[in-house]
Amino acid sequence: MSSIWAASAAMLCLAPVAQAQGRDDAREPVRDDTIVVTGTKAGDFGAKSGIPIDRVPQSIQLLDEEELIARGVRSVGDALRAVPSANIGGSRVSRYQSFGLKIRGFVADQMRNGIRQRYYEDVDASALSNIARVEVLKGPSAVLYGQSGVGGILSIITKQPTDAAQGSVALTGGMYGQKMATVDLSTPVTDTLAIRLTVEVERSGTSVDVQDMDRENVALTLAWRPSTSVSAHLVAEYVRRTTANNPGLPVVGTVRGNGVATVRRSAFLGEPNFTDLIADAPLIQAWVAFDMGAGWALTPRFQYSEFNTSLDQVRLLGPVSVQPTRIQRNGRRGREADRYMIGQLDLSGHATTLGIDHSLLFGIEHSAERPTFRQFDIVAGDIAPIDALNPVYSYATRQPRLAFSFFTQGKVDGFAAYAQDQIALTDAWNVVAGVRHSVFDYENLRTTPAGTTRDADTIANTTWQLGTTWRIGGGWSLFGGYNKGFDVDAVVGSRSRDGSPFRPETSDQVEAGIRLTRDRLRASLSAFRIRRNDVAVTDPADVNFQVQEGQLQVQGVEVEGEWTPVDGWWLQGGYAYLDGRVTRTTTAAMRDARLGDTPEHSATASTRVALGPVELRGGAYHVGARRLVNGSPVTLDSYTLFDLGLGSEVGPVRIDAMLTNVGDATYYTANGGANFVYPGDPRTLSVRVGYRFGARS
Repeated sequence: MSSIWAASAAMLCLAPVAQAQGRDDAREPVRDDTIVVTGTKAGDFGAKSGIPIDRVPQSIQLLDEEELIARGVRSVGDALRAVPSANIGGSRVSRYQSFGLKIRGFVADQMRNGIRQRYYEDVDASALSNIARVEVLKGPSAVLYGQSGVGGILSIITKQPTDAAQGSVALTGGMYGQKMATVDLSTPVTDTLAIRLTVEVERSGTSVDVQDMDRENVALTLAWRPSTSVSAHLVAEYVRRTTANNPGLPVVGTVRGNGVATVRRSAFLGEPNFTDLIADAPLIQAWVAFDMGAGWALTPRFQYSEFNTSLDQVRLLGPVSVQPTRIQRNGRRGREADRYMIGQLDLSGHATTLGIDHSLLFGIEHSAERPTFRQFDIVAGDIAPIDALNPVYSYATRQPRLAFSFFTQGKVDGFAAYAQDQIALTDAWNVVAGVRHSVFDYENLRTTPAGTTRDADTIANTTWQLGTTWRIGGGWSLFGGYNKGFDVDAVVGSRSRDGSPFRPETSDQVEAGIRLTRDRLRASLSAFRIRRNDVAVTDPADVNFQVQEGQLQVQGVEVEGEWTPVDGWWLQGGYAYLDGRVTRTTTAAMRDARLGDTPEHSATASTRVALGPVELRGGAYHVGARRLVNGSPVTLDSYTLFDLGLGSEVGPVRIDAMLTNVGDATYYTANGGANFVYPGDPRTLSVRVGYRFGARS
């Protein structure tokens, strides 16, 4: 693949920028190639920019609300099954699904209406009721969004008020006691003000013993257009999830044999009386777009969010040496309260120099993060090993003995300035360039039984991106580029042997591809290399310290597309090849080791066929074998899942039914630990019955 990188060395890529498209964003979003811009803040949706899909110099995919409903999607992870290079990690019964969501072998971050989410996405992966579409940007992209996941960005665009009054209600029920109610109401209040309310409540069981899933999410959105030159939006959301803190299943007895029997997929190996996971988060976003005339606009944005959680957690360790079915455990009680604020001011517009058109964006950003965490550990020896085949719980009649471990208080203040230019060199050839400089001042106080320590410093990073597209006619276009990212969270508070603070981890992607966009067909093929740089590894001079000399790399090929060969028949699919390895480390045994949870081969396919008033649906998803964690001798087996469904809409009534994992395949997923796995969802049937009223979007 080296020839590809050589050929694309001059084609440097970043998230696209263009002047916001002149469209009515008060209406529901539709699948339209003129507004499909992955990872961007599009149009009046608090957006920085919009760009036609054939001008985006980076691999992207769009998942809209209709597709999520038709596929019976129950979490953000389920939604990503349509992305060939994505790996969903644990299902929604895991602690925090967002920890395991990966694209092209690396973790992906979530944006909401173009603003980074620090904690909000962790609360409830099933909070889909206020999502209009999910845009998937593949690879790092730091110029517009600051520090973000190496694998890419999941840009979530929320629903906006509609021009005319309309609404819907839906009830969903299914196996394992699934019960869910959803309400979506939208109406204009005056000629200039519109409002939308979405509510979802779930009271369900799960396929795991003693684990229920109670969820509530509500969103209120206001859109105000007092004049043709001013538009304002307010989005207020609240999510809450109450469930059991599922520790997963041991590696020995699932992925590896224990010499006796396989552990049941439904086994709960935590403690039913010490298992609460209660998390909630409010989120407020506001932005105003001022049309200043002559093609220029000024847009201030603000976001405030919280993350509050109360957790009792049991962790699975290795098996007892002479009793492989008995699993050692420890545990903790945690109380977390985090606050995150971010403000942005963007100036965008057009300029022409020497006959060349520029779409320009200049912005500044300030963020303030205030996390706190208090932990109590279960006293050593207080919790007994558990028999994974016949669980007997330690705390059936008593509570655990706990000892204070630590209390941390963090303070991270960030400032960034960024600029981006989309250059129309010709009608067919576009170049996009951008640069961002970020500075973070942090302070961390850590209190333990031994006393309180303080660590503080300043971290800075400059990142840039450059990309190009060339439309060669007939719907075909070439794209490619180089884009960078950085991560401060991984290094805050870390210091080398000489006491100097760690610099931010960095990442970069080089990519070259070809894209086809026509009325009934959209497809793309790309080759890429992503690297995570400056990773902390063991200091060879002193194993008690680390040095930033590690590097992880994934290179591969991805193809994906969707096709409507005739009216009423829709096809979607793709394939990804990922070669993920540890390319630099100070540990000889880890050099060239396979990256964890990164399958070499993965593929996805789905179809919908309309037969009169009924639509038949099907899907197939394949994930190849992969290592449990980086360099692990444990391999997770490959698996293939098949889904079948149908839908029908008669007047205002709509029915959607989906049977997932038709063959009831047993498979396991990783979630970052070397001692445990999560079982994949078994065969599950769910039925959704909805009723629409008022105007149709």
